[in-house]
Amino acid sequence: MHIVHVIQSASQIYGAERCVLDETVALARRGHHVEVLLCHETRLSDDQDRLERELRALGIATNRVEATSQLNPQLVAAWYSMLKRLRPDVVHSHSIKTDVLSVAVCRYLGLPLVVEVHGYLRPDDLRIRLYERLDRLSLRLAAAVLTLSSDYRSEVIASGVAASKTHLLPSGIDTARLRAQAGQRDLRRELCREGEVVIGMVARLSPEKGHTQFLTAMAGLKRLGLPVRGVLYGEGPLAEELQARIDAEQLNVTLAGYVREIADAYRSLDVLISCSHNEGLPLNLIEAMALGVPVVAMATGGCREIVQHEVTGVLVPAGNLSAFTAALASLVQDRDRRLAFARAAVAVAETRFSLDAWVHGAESVYEAVCQHKGRG
Repeated sequence: MHIVHVIQSASQIYGAERCVLDETVALARRGHHVEVLLCHETRLSDDQDRLERELRALGIATNRVEATSQLNPQLVAAWYSMLKRLRPDVVHSHSIKTDVLSVAVCRYLGLPLVVEVHGYLRPDDLRIRLYERLDRLSLRLAAAVLTLSSDYRSEVIASGVAASKTHLLPSGIDTARLRAQAGQRDLRRELCREGEVVIGMVARLSPEKGHTQFLTAMAGLKRLGLPVRGVLYGEGPLAEELQARIDAEQLNVTLAGYVREIADAYRSLDVLISCSHNEGLPLNLIEAMALGVPVVAMATGGCREIVQHEVTGVLVPAGNLSAFTAALASLVQDRDRRLAFARAAVAVAETRFSLDAWVHGAESVYEAVCQHKGRG
């Protein structure tokens, strides 16, 4: 089967981008002809397009359509020309802009469109909220919609998408490849002092990820006198604001920036933190667990479907900072409990979030939409 995954270019690799990397490689190993079509933002130079570089390094063919930050007729025409030339059996979209671009073009060309919903930001920015509204409307016209969590499936159905077109398909990860990447950098030695318990986040520095709640918890741990180091891996618009607060409150927290050695970033932590205001199925939790890192997470979205409370980590009510800080303090002081969670986390990641399971599920959806097209 000829499958074209479509997504916006990216200067950093976070959840949706890692899904594209793992999913395309896994499908190619199964014998499919897989390509990626990138909506390449002109603000990114070639050397900044980390997603395209990593795809090519993995042997995945890439194509690109140059785009400004806005949807316009020229972009739609270029997208149409590219998909007409490629003529895949299935188009699989991973980002809001490519969802909106692809839905009309695919219908016109008679190409089945599968949309994988990675989540919505729900921002105050009216322009982004408009894009998210357009995306929800475009899902109604897709051949199939993949949702990463039960919460998102319910949300998609509530927005008007037929339940029969939605498929709950949690992300899978290539655990062998992730573990093989570990050992390139000793980030714990680079960033932390001997004897510190290291807790942190691996996420884009943007409002929906809840980094400010993490800093509030770190301030509470500081008052308790615990030997804790916080590390925030990632880049984003909140970097300066977070650094200013760290400096003002003299918190033992390091902004480490974007780290290419993602496995080593996870391995540097004793506990991974998730404070997101909303989540689909956060891949960083699954990846951390696969590497033996326990998790403390606020119970938002798919976090409830990943973390088994008091088995692989701790879940606390969303927004409850006192419970969140107390959970961190308890786990920081109990090494044996952390190790027990770590062992269980590895087993859960292996059995519940395997890439093979994702591939088999995706192939079933692809076959169904192609058969439906044939009948049409």
